[in-house]
Parts: sequence; structure tokens; C-alpha cells
Amino acid sequence: MKSIRPPIILFASIIAIVIAVFAWTIGRDADTDDTPDHPSGTTMPTERTFPDLPPNATSQPPTTDLFGSRLEVPAEESGVALQQNPAARPDPSRPDYLTAAPANLQWQRGWGGAALPVSGSDGPTRIRHGVASGFARTPQGAALAALDALGRALAAPDGTWQQVVVERYYGGGPALVSRFARSREHTPNSARYVVVPEGVRVQQGYRDDLAIVQIANRAEGSYTAATWLMTWIDGDWRVRVSDDFEKLWGPGTSVPILTGFGSWKSQP
Repeated sequence: MKSIRPPIILFASIIAIVIAVFAWTIGRDADTDDTPDHPSGTTMPTERTFPDLPPNATSQPPTTDLFGSRLEVPAEESGVALQQNPAARPDPSRPDYLTAAPANLQWQRGWGGAALPVSGSDGPTRIRHGVASGFARTPQGAALAALDALGRALAAPDGTWQQVVVERYYGGGPALVSRFARSREHTPNSARYVVVPEGVRVQQGYRDDLAIVQIANRAEGSYTAATWLMTWIDGDWRVRVSDDFEKLWGPGTSVPILTGFGSWKSQP
């Protein structure tokens, strides 16, 4: 494998995911000089533990993302919401509550190969016109909403991603939409770099109207973590964008090991 190019712009959020894959892929691909412009694990199970999609919702066998994590392939590229069972949500009294994955978590292959998360306990409850909504008012719901918001903003087709930014981000206005447009134009195949993260956690101090979500994924020799601020507005979690939204395209934080993060690979 050829050496990996140094510093790649990173979105301070799920795109710790994106930067890791870009670094890995660009190191192998000699035919591209593009520098991506994006806003900033545990042992795998030995038996099948992936939940089934609703009847008639699967059109193809499962596949994987660029790092080999399993992706379900629904009939719709925008994804398919699962039947919800709130009783299956992680118990708030468990010591790992802020890192625990939601019940029946699966990753679906969206537009261009993007990994989009859905669960059977914490949402989303609806996916309409390419926009997901209805995330539970829980740490898991906040993290799912964060992962979903950027994945769709980077992967959805023209006309849909703009609506994702308008509906799932709070703050920034038309200027934020323009910034995402420049980011997507600079890296037109960004969807395939949205992969399953290596670790997820919500920081201590979680409240039901504010959650600080951290996403970690592999980087050269370690991991990179990025942080999303999520706020509960109008009955759902949305990304809270600061006035200086260029900070969203800032560098992530190097994390040597994943201690303190939870594994959010597909779960039963």
C-alpha cells in the first residue's frame, strides 16, 4: 500500500469517519489528486446478529462499506425505517448507557454506498422524500440523528440534501447550504466515504434537550474523534450549528484507543 497522504480536512462530527476512509483510500489510489473538503470498535460477532428488514423492503443481498462493515441493502436508496419498540431501548441505569447502541441497530446502504443508521428502538420513525426524522429523546436517538444528518447531507442527491440541511440543522441558514454545496462539489463521490464508525459515545452531562455526541473512526495508527452538538427542537434532535459554522470543517481529535466508546456495528 502506498503511503497515506497527510492532513485531510475533517468535519467535527461523523466525518471522523469520512477522513479515515479518505486517508485509507487515497493512499491506495494514485489516479486522484483531490483533497476532500468535508465538514469535521470491538470484536465482531461470530454468528449472524443482523436484524431483518420489513417484508418486501430488501431488493438485494447485504454488502459492506469500504472497511468491510456490513450494510443492508433496502429497496429505497433513501433507506427504510424499522418498526419501533421503545421498550427495547437501553436501560438508563446501566453503567454504559451513554455509549450503548440502540436495539436492532442496522446500517443501510444509501445513495452512492453511504452507510445510514436505523434502529428498532430509537428511530428514525420516518424517512420521507429522503429526509429521516422521528429520533427518540434519548442519548441513542441524539447519536443516530447526528450520524444520519451528515450522512444524508453528503450523500443525498441534489434537491434532497439541501432539504436535509434545512430540516436537520439548526442555524447557518442559506450560507450553510452554500458551504455544503462547495464541499460536495469539491468531493463529488463523498457518499462512499460515509462508513460505519468504529466507536460512538455521548458525553457526560447529557440532558434531554442537549447532547454532545462523539464519533470515532480509524486513522493512521490510531483513531480520530469528532464532536457534534445536538439539540432537541420541535420534537426532534437537530445539529446545533454555531454562528461560525466554518468550525464544522475543523480538525478532529486524535484518540489512541477506543476506551470509553461503544461499538455501534450492526446489533441484534
